[in-house]
Amino acid sequence: MGFAQLYYTSCEHGLSGYAGYQFNAATPGVDPRVLREVERFTVYEPPRSCERVDEHPVNLCYSPDVGGAPVLSRVVSSGDDPSGRPGNYFAHSLVAVGPEGSGPLPAELWEADFWAEEPVGDPGLSELPELSGLEVGPGPLDRRRTDAWVRSRPAEVVTRLLLAADDAVDDSRPLVLVADSASVAHWVAALSHLLPPRRARLLSFATYCGNPDEALVQVVGVPPGSDTALWRNRFTVYDPEEDPPDVLPAPDPRARAVADRLVRLGTRRAAVLWRRARPYASGREGALADWLPVLAAASLLDEDAPAREDLREVREWLSEAVEWLAPEDAAALVHRILDADAEASGEARAGAGLRGRRPVRNLVGAVEAGSGRTAYATPHSQGGDVLDRVLGEGAGGPSGAGVRAAAAAFGGAAGPSGGGPRAAVTALDTAPGAGSDGPCGGGPDGASGGGRGGVPGGRRGGTAGGGRGGPPSATGLLAEPPSGVLDPADLAELQRVAHRLGGAAGTTERLERVMVRRSLDDIAAGGGAPAVAPMRTESVREVARDRVAALLDGECGELAPDRAVVLLRWARASGLLPPEESLERYGGGVLAPLLAASHPPAPEARALVAAHPGVRRGAASHLAALPRERLSALAAGPVGALFADDRDGSSALLRELRLLATDNRSDPPGLLSYLVSVRREGRAAGAAGLAAHDVDEDLLTDVWGPGHGPRAALLALRVLRPGVLVAPGVGGWVAEAMTAPPEAGQERTWRELVDEVSRHWLRARLPESGRRVVVEWSEVRPSLVALRAAGGERAHERLAAVYAAVRGTHPAVEEVAWRLVVRVLLGCCQCSLLAEALRDCPAEVFEAYREAVAARLADDRPDTATAALVYLATRHRILAGHGRAGRLDASVLAPAVGGWRRRHLARMRRQLPRESAAGFDEWAQRSREPRRRRFLGLGPRTDERRS
Repeated sequence: MGFAQLYYTSCEHGLSGYAGYQFNAATPGVDPRVLREVERFTVYEPPRSCERVDEHPVNLCYSPDVGGAPVLSRVVSSGDDPSGRPGNYFAHSLVAVGPEGSGPLPAELWEADFWAEEPVGDPGLSELPELSGLEVGPGPLDRRRTDAWVRSRPAEVVTRLLLAADDAVDDSRPLVLVADSASVAHWVAALSHLLPPRRARLLSFATYCGNPDEALVQVVGVPPGSDTALWRNRFTVYDPEEDPPDVLPAPDPRARAVADRLVRLGTRRAAVLWRRARPYASGREGALADWLPVLAAASLLDEDAPAREDLREVREWLSEAVEWLAPEDAAALVHRILDADAEASGEARAGAGLRGRRPVRNLVGAVEAGSGRTAYATPHSQGGDVLDRVLGEGAGGPSGAGVRAAAAAFGGAAGPSGGGPRAAVTALDTAPGAGSDGPCGGGPDGASGGGRGGVPGGRRGGTAGGGRGGPPSATGLLAEPPSGVLDPADLAELQRVAHRLGGAAGTTERLERVMVRRSLDDIAAGGGAPAVAPMRTESVREVARDRVAALLDGECGELAPDRAVVLLRWARASGLLPPEESLERYGGGVLAPLLAASHPPAPEARALVAAHPGVRRGAASHLAALPRERLSALAAGPVGALFADDRDGSSALLRELRLLATDNRSDPPGLLSYLVSVRREGRAAGAAGLAAHDVDEDLLTDVWGPGHGPRAALLALRVLRPGVLVAPGVGGWVAEAMTAPPEAGQERTWRELVDEVSRHWLRARLPESGRRVVVEWSEVRPSLVALRAAGGERAHERLAAVYAAVRGTHPAVEEVAWRLVVRVLLGCCQCSLLAEALRDCPAEVFEAYREAVAARLADDRPDTATAALVYLATRHRILAGHGRAGRLDASVLAPAVGGWRRRHLARMRRQLPRESAAGFDEWAQRSREPRRRRFLGLGPRTDERRS
């Protein structure tokens, strides 16, 4: 690693070409940004309390990032500058130009021999050479001297200062040390030697600064006697000679554990510790707290008597550390943890005297004699102490046959012997590698007997031998009570580690035997489902899977849902789910009656239905046998909600009934289409209780309600694509909307429906009335189209063709045709054509036209154009004197005009020919005469409203 040099001072000759503060000399090629930052970084203000230049403090300052490069500078006071101004200083700076992490630590270069004391006087010598790593030799502050320095100070002071400096590296409060610059240099060197090597190079410092606010570093020294009151809000200010350690910030316990160990070791042995820990580090560790498990792992593998707290730290860290650890190291750590756990478990059981009886909640209920009812067993209800059987303890002390004992607790003393799932569980103790005292032979949790020679050792000296269950070692990282045996979560983490190691050194098999025994013990005692990963050892998998299936099938009595939730949660996490047939039998035989009788369902019932498709299928199949009314009520409530998101066809009937009960009918075609897919899924799965067809008239009525119109039939028709299984009655349901005259405004939808049916495959399934409507509409429709397209001179001829085509057709066809003719007449603008059409049209058309005109004229904003046209048509020579003209005048025009306001009457008059004005005024006066009379004929009105 090389170092570029920089000289900075106030001088007459420098790199700037003028007198004043400037770089006096420099190694060529230094980035200008670095030069600018170094100039600010090395500003020096002599202390005012000291007038002698030779007594001014030396500032050795370092930062890993000054303009993008690590810079170490030594700044000394130099008295007056060449112009006679006081306060000049000289800064000699080193800029790293090679890879970081090599060479001496910055603090070790205090008072090193290579530092320059004054600038160059010859401008020709302004180019400074680059210093090599060998030339930048360390000063007096090596590890031997800092070790003596640390041991001469109170350990608590060193620990708290180390933690404060460690926090400062992570942008916490900078540390201000009130001491002379030499003492500050010693402190910085000592702290650097204790910190991890890479972190030590991140610690920026200045051994002297007059104003810490201007020193952008993490540790800064100020002279004794400085007024520090203004800095205490922004800095951690500490006088190592005067202040007690408690004035420093309270440390993090994990960081404190590491710092205590480092301070006990001292700076020389700390270097050895960091070298030992390096193989186990990920490279991402930063603060001291991050190193706690790494140092614990080094201790666990390299020391003979690991502390219990070290075991805990390693256990929590190992699941992540397996990514970078050597496989043999990770496997050795797993075995060391299991060894210690087995020892602690044996000691705990021996000390607690577990032969004494305590309440245990059995996994299943015992059938009460003579009652047929199921109840939870007591610890002694089956002729012996369940806990003794669970833990496998006999007269001779703890036996390791935990899984066999758990099976006895599951099955009860009266269960079958010699075979079946119970015998399979016993096989855990006789599987290859198992000894007489437990699943793996040895300790109660499968520890490998008295001597652990088969377990891979650590990096230096193998695993701990038997009998290492003594008190925590003095090298333990956390001074807390031992945690005791591993809990299920700890075992699950170790299992994941073993799986990622591929079972190296037998870790997977050993762990899974321990886990199965512990899990069965916990569940049998009424505990929750321990967290596990899928089991990979086939012998363990087979035994545990058979036992779970036997419990669900009721081998030991009906399994309560809360216990089934726990058992199946553990089985699923372990990859040991029983056959689907067992789940379906449990869902139908146990869960379905509970769902039918409970409102709302119990939480454990909801959990079983949600998590296990087999249980859901069995429950849905048995619920489908309920009466339809009862099942519909269940489907609409909380029970139906359990199956609402199911995608298994077995629950199709429940899902259909729930949708029909809860849908808001904002999209009936979408609802019908979805129900068709639900029925098809259910039919493919053989679901019970389903209708025989994808669509039937009952389903259509449920979707659209009774009394459906043409729009409902049209939308339903578009859902009936080829391939949909349609019931015979669907044709009649569609025909109902075609054979009844549509409501006003629905004529167009009715026509679209008939046209759609004429092209649809369902036409062949229509009843006779529906087919008649389709045929007759197809015959009438061309004449209506021709009428709408006809000009004025051919309108009468086209109307006659329509009358002839409509005569004798189905009432629905006839009604729609007459409404369309009326619409054409309302759009007619020629008086003569209208008069002729009104004279010759059928009575039904005339009556419909009369009602339509009356509606237009009775509005608050009457159609005065239509009124004027009808007025002229009734007085046209073609219609004048005809009875229909008089009826229109008497029953439509006169009543409407008589109630109009004057502005409406004036608007109608403006739309009449000029020659008709006089006659219209006289007619209008007669029509409005009743309005001029007072109420009940008591005289003329005098308060007529004016517009």
